Amino acid sequence: MSLSTNPSALRSGRRVALVACYPLRDAAMPPQFISNHGMRMVEATLRASQLTGLEVKVWDLTEADGEQLVRELLAYDPDVIGFSAFMWSFDLFTQVAKRLKEDDPKRLIVFGGPSARPSMFKLPPYQPAKNDIDILVINEGETAFREIVEAVDRSASALQKIDGLAIPAISGWIETPERPLADLSDLASPYKMGLVPKGGIGVLQTYRGCPFTCSFCEWGTLESPKRVRSVDDLCEEFAAMDDNGIRGSLLVDAGLNLNPHGFKNLLEAAKKSRFFEDKYLISEVYPAKVKDEHLEFLSMVGMPLVGIGLQSFDNEVLSHVERAYDEARFEKTLQDLRDVASVAIEIILGLPGDSPENFRQTFERARSLPCALRVYHCVVLPSALMVRAPENYAMEFDHHSLKMEACLGWSRAELQAEIDFVTERAVVEGGETGQYFWVFSPPQ
Repeated sequence: MSLSTNPSALRSGRRVALVACYPLRDAAMPPQFISNHGMRMVEATLRASQLTGLEVKVWDLTEADGEQLVRELLAYDPDVIGFSAFMWSFDLFTQVAKRLKEDDPKRLIVFGGPSARPSMFKLPPYQPAKNDIDILVINEGETAFREIVEAVDRSASALQKIDGLAIPAISGWIETPERPLADLSDLASPYKMGLVPKGGIGVLQTYRGCPFTCSFCEWGTLESPKRVRSVDDLCEEFAAMDDNGIRGSLLVDAGLNLNPHGFKNLLEAAKKSRFFEDKYLISEVYPAKVKDEHLEFLSMVGMPLVGIGLQSFDNEVLSHVERAYDEARFEKTLQDLRDVASVAIEIILGLPGDSPENFRQTFERARSLPCALRVYHCVVLPSALMVRAPENYAMEFDHHSLKMEACLGWSRAELQAEIDFVTERAVVEGGETGQYFWVFSPPQ
């Protein structure tokens, strides 16, 4: 257990380091720069708070040398360090946190981001790291992190009064009450504050949460979205992105068409600002809920890039991950979307309950369609399959990459054979192979 019960044993200063790291862009990933939006939102919230004595320095990295990062952080000597932890950066950040805690146990180490979950610290490689982490921020991070920095008493008992945290204890973790989803219009914007590096891809969010509970996806752990960004707030965000030289946006909502109120505001703001006319927009759509208004919106975008996350064409397979496929609507919906956007079908390799035969049928059908294809290697995410899968899924996965290696319906040899098959097809068909997924262009 890291966090002390003695307030005097912990620093109370407000010199803050925020650290995020994306992996090097592999062949299957877009080459444009994307800032770590979660970390930038925390930075904006801190700077907007105008806390007395606040100093903030940011490390927004693409890959990183651990030794150099440790040296730079020690030279800055922060009182509080916040790491934005993803599956690709978790190894690095736990190692860096250990070095920083050894240097000064009074320094507060905070992990946020999608991999900052107690379930990750139950995995054998990361069990010792629990001793180096003082706090996990779960889901809603902006206000929670500000309240941590604002606190003078940072003892375990004091921090237990802050919602949305997990604090290490001898018996496991103490989780404080869940923090409600934020109203995004009330949060400080890193684009409006000029905190995001110029150019690249902007990150756009109009709401948080998801109405579905797909077990492979971490969106399914959040409440159904209710609060959405206002039209005026979106217009201001678009103006700030324009000033920042943004060439396009990645919509990180659970889906373009899963929140009617959020979409209504997005459509109105797009019409008012004409922001998307000369830009591209990357978004996900849920095929069973595509309506004329969504097609109208996409027709207003200079270069709309739409992903359709089917995962599988087999409803029996999808029942294992709480999804469904509507055959009757799919063909027409696909054609309607192709009339206004570049479309990619998305499927998952290694889903529990699937099989090599079913996956191969899904793959071949997807390749026969007149659109691009993305094949994702199933990963065991810490808020999804890692904690929600029933025992009969018999999952075996790599504890570092979190990639599935065997599960219900898949032996290790069978899954590896399909990985080799998809990789070979990517080579033959001019596709790209990345660490976690494969990309295929539309068939010629």
